Amino acid sequence: METRRVRADLIMCYKMLHGLVDIDVSSFFALSDVLHTRGNCKKLSKPHSVSARDGNMFSKRIVNIWNSLPDNVVSATSISSFKRRLACVHLSALP
Repeated sequence: METRRVRADLIMCYKMLHGLVDIDVSSFFALSDVLHTRGNCKKLSKPHSVSARDGNMFSKRIVNIWNSLPDNVVSATSISSFKRRLACVHLSALP
């Protein structure tokens, strides 16, 4: 059940970052301005959480998982190819 929620969160994150939903992405995420990063090329920066309640919000809980995805997954050109590539990743092993 946990992996289903993580998968759904990652799909929503992909949709938001690629403009497939009518949501202001800047109010949820900020792309990392670090040029030399490990992992994927579309890393998100994680803002500081003031409380545990804030740390469980969608925009905070998905950042570490998104940043740990391989580059070929996050650079998918369509939502269907993202889902196919995401199916090959073991979500239970991610942070």
